[in-house]
Amino acid sequence: MKQTYKLSRYNVFHEIDDIQYIWNSYSGALLELDNEAQEYVKQFSGSDDGSIEFDTLKTNGFIVHEKIDEFGRVCFQERRALFSRYSDEMRFVFTLGMGCNYSCYYCFENKNKTTMQMTPEVAERTADYVVQQLKGNPMVTTIKFSWFGGEPLLYMPIIEIISCKLQAYIQQSKTQYNIESMLFTNGRFLDEATLIKLKEFGINKLQITLEGMQEVYCKHKGAQPEEFDCVIKNICNAAEKIELSIRLNAPNSKEAIAISEYLLGHHNLSRKTRFNYAFVRDYTMSPDAAKQSFIEYIDNQIQWMDYMYKHYKDVPRGADIPQRMNSSCGQIVSNNVVIGPQGEFYRCNISLGDDSMVTGDIWNGRYYNDKELMHYSTVDMYSDCSQCAYLPVCMGGCVMHRIDKYGGFDCDVYKPWRFRQKLMEGGVLS
Repeated sequence: MKQTYKLSRYNVFHEIDDIQYIWNSYSGALLELDNEAQEYVKQFSGSDDGSIEFDTLKTNGFIVHEKIDEFGRVCFQERRALFSRYSDEMRFVFTLGMGCNYSCYYCFENKNKTTMQMTPEVAERTADYVVQQLKGNPMVTTIKFSWFGGEPLLYMPIIEIISCKLQAYIQQSKTQYNIESMLFTNGRFLDEATLIKLKEFGINKLQITLEGMQEVYCKHKGAQPEEFDCVIKNICNAAEKIELSIRLNAPNSKEAIAISEYLLGHHNLSRKTRFNYAFVRDYTMSPDAAKQSFIEYIDNQIQWMDYMYKHYKDVPRGADIPQRMNSSCGQIVSNNVVIGPQGEFYRCNISLGDDSMVTGDIWNGRYYNDKELMHYSTVDMYSDCSQCAYLPVCMGGCVMHRIDKYGGFDCDVYKPWRFRQKLMEGGVLS
């Protein structure tokens, strides 16, 4: 039977320095097209002509069988990721308390400010709930724990209660679990004794947030200069002993570059840390102002990224490399849950402290209410996304942004930015 083919709907073309590139956002493949290859793509007949061009393009996903519904495949894989009970991975976010030693102006918890903190009794029940979920999902082999606040290091006794109980179950279980246990901290209290304790509790990853050098850091956090010095000291110590990521919430590329150079160059952490220059969402902004803020962030991130590739190309950078996603966010997958300080459930950290967004609790399980269901708006519901060639690396963007109609995302800026990142990954730009 004769087989017929078509060009993938997820092919993206980009020209730089008179050289044409093609990237398939589903397969992740990137190719440089010479004049002959460009003409082949333009005139593609739909048949296997036995040429090297056909074989290369088909092998890398640029050509697919004509009967494959590529958008349907993306939708199917998203639904499987969101709803399959037989996933091999589960994630639990433990929100230990909302208290913090800093007052970052941009913190999303400011909009639902509370002083809630988890009690020992709730911590015990939280651990019991997690064990119950693991026992009920025998296919699970990977568990991801996230320790969140507020500032989680203010709640070390609670971390101990939960982690010790979970470690006891995991050690006696017949399943050989792969554990990723990550704590998100501002690093102020991360001294040597605390670091030792965290490792005893099974925590194997840390993320610390920095806004820039001392002056900017203190301004954004309401901190004192000596606190900045203390955090840098703690970062340098932790980088030697645990997997460490630095999240840069810098206001501009100048500060992002300055603090990166300070840590990587001055403190010689180039092979010991992972960096991510993140977009900071200001919840007080109007949609139009938020959109402009995102545009400015992209410009700053590109400048920082250019600097990093030039001076520290081997340093891992989170979120720099566009990759195919099965859902817009791992936290909205039905098996995963954010557990609040009172044992309440949310689908997203951003909702912490908002009673109207609670979706269950550790005593009764999931409520299956409308607040949970609204997070499962799959990409086939987004008419503006269904035809987009970038869909596999975006999956419609943040669900919470859609729910609260936050206007921060700008597709026209996002698309060339992601292609630029792909070209950097491929060594085209450096």
